[in-house]
Amino acid sequence: MNGFESKLRSWLEAIGRWNPPSWIPGLMIALLGWTVGFAHPFGGLDSSWWVGLYLAAHNQMQFGTEIVFTYGPLGILRFPWLLYPGALAVIPFVYASILHVGFSSALVAALRRRVGLLWAMLVALLVVVQLEWVEQEVAISILAAMLMIERRPAGRKLLFFAVCAGLLAGTEMLVKLSTGPVIAAVLLVGLVGARARTREIAAYLGTLAGSMLVCWFVTGQDLSNLPDFIGNSIQIVLGYQEAMAVYGQSGWYSLIIVAGGALCFAWALFGGYADRRARIAGALVAAIVIFVFYKQAVVRIDSAHIALFFALIAVLWLAVPPRQGFAGISLAGLAFMGVVSIYAATGVPSPGLNLISNLRGFYEESRTALSPARQRAGVDFWRQGIRHNYQLDPKLLAELEGQSVSVEPWETTAAWAFELDWHPAPVFQNYSAYTSALDELNSDTIESATGPGRILRHVGDNPFGPTIGLDGRFMAWDPPGQAIAELCNFRPIGESGRWQVLARTANRCGPLVPAGVVESRFGETVPVPKPGPNEVVIAKIHGAEVHGLERLRSFFYRPAERRAVVEGGSYRLIAATAADGLMMRIGRNIPEGRGDFAQAPQTPTIALTGPSGDLKYEFFRFRVRSAGPGLKDRPRREARLKRRAQLERRAGEAAQTVTAP
Repeated sequence: MNGFESKLRSWLEAIGRWNPPSWIPGLMIALLGWTVGFAHPFGGLDSSWWVGLYLAAHNQMQFGTEIVFTYGPLGILRFPWLLYPGALAVIPFVYASILHVGFSSALVAALRRRVGLLWAMLVALLVVVQLEWVEQEVAISILAAMLMIERRPAGRKLLFFAVCAGLLAGTEMLVKLSTGPVIAAVLLVGLVGARARTREIAAYLGTLAGSMLVCWFVTGQDLSNLPDFIGNSIQIVLGYQEAMAVYGQSGWYSLIIVAGGALCFAWALFGGYADRRARIAGALVAAIVIFVFYKQAVVRIDSAHIALFFALIAVLWLAVPPRQGFAGISLAGLAFMGVVSIYAATGVPSPGLNLISNLRGFYEESRTALSPARQRAGVDFWRQGIRHNYQLDPKLLAELEGQSVSVEPWETTAAWAFELDWHPAPVFQNYSAYTSALDELNSDTIESATGPGRILRHVGDNPFGPTIGLDGRFMAWDPPGQAIAELCNFRPIGESGRWQVLARTANRCGPLVPAGVVESRFGETVPVPKPGPNEVVIAKIHGAEVHGLERLRSFFYRPAERRAVVEGGSYRLIAATAADGLMMRIGRNIPEGRGDFAQAPQTPTIALTGPSGDLKYEFFRFRVRSAGPGLKDRPRREARLKRRAQLERRAGEAAQTVTAP
């Protein structure tokens, strides 16, 4: 054995004898595999809802009444974006960094009991740099719960775990509506499985509730808004699976997801637990995580959600305490599920082990977090770039100056880029107002005189179908009640390229007049009444919603797709809002019926496809008066008329003076 081999062996033996707390090697792994950094805004749907969350935080808007989305008032903590210098840049970066270090430390803590510290550090580093789609806050809760079940800490240690778990759960309850309750439930089950006493359970629940309330007030929320936040959050969560399902993907994807989840649950049942309570708790943790993220994967069946599902069950597989002699299977399952996640996300695994680059990234991103000047420079740079890319006509921009503005159906980034006075309908991404209650919430804001004074509207991303929105929906039906409210209370005042500006006006719509009722079924074509020159015909469709046994299918999988077949094509239909009134035909004298921003498909017939069952079409018509001046323009117009009357009166007086005898 030469000198180098001897030194290497001595070094490895020294590491083997090293027994530090897991957070120390975890911090080392976090730095070597650093992935936390600032995202920069860009055009498009995904960027826009992130920008909307930051705008809401910057403007201290009230969640539940002024803002309703799948994220709460702490949603900006999920990912740091460089949109505003100062606290809105630093706090999300610090929180994401803490989660990154916590995830790395939890991995080391779970792995070192399987393979020793050195190999634990190497495997943890691979997991950190490769599983880019893992939600670290959920992964931390899984690892923490399983570690509690496996190790059964007692006394002050368990109390410390309970308090830390309560802080994480309470914070996450206000971050994301779909994951906060999962984290809270998983950590509670972990405590029960660790045989926590009443004191520890009370400490956990008290810390959870207390931290949630503290965060609620710190973000500027009113206590009176809490019931609205809870109620509208329930609407968002429950309506998601029926409205946001994606269809047309291969059935093999669903089978692979089900197989992966079933295999992981079987492994959780097979784990090496101390007693029956621990086994039940471990299985329950697995069941909660697998079912919730299975649902997300099969509902929104795209590469991101499939990658997220397999990344989390890879962590879950590792977290399950293996029976004696099965540590190799624990690592093999982690590797297999992790590779599936990587392939789902990118198609080809990448090394990701450029440690120097990772450390440089930590240095550069930390410099930005600590330097307000760098933050301001970055914000200005990206703001100018987005302004250039949006190509918003200066004349349209002039119409928005000094006005409160809603941007629809998404592209909220424009409000940030042009520094507009953002005043959206509460569900600021229109496609998320997918229940009648949410549609009504948005409609009320649009109809109110305290609502936005201008609406900046853009066409869809499909150049061959500018009225087609997310998932093939018709934009003006997304949601339909809000679209009618905008037609009645706003008028177009400018249009250029893919942008249109609407100005508030007095309500110009007459009352609904019945235009016929048709009893029909799925698959049957129904004629649509013809409107007069100044009329709009709408259809309220009853019976299209999910009901009966299909609710069971929807709970465990997803409902059948509903489509509205009209002249010239078909659109994805959101059944829950179909009875709110879909604009079908608009008379020739109403400009909103034509062009890229047409608010109706102008179809003489309609048929719904989907499941079997009875339908009822209620048709109504209402008159639309000629678009008058916007409410904001009235004082200016009245001043002009008053000035004109004064001039005419003076001219008349002068004429009388000349002609008087």
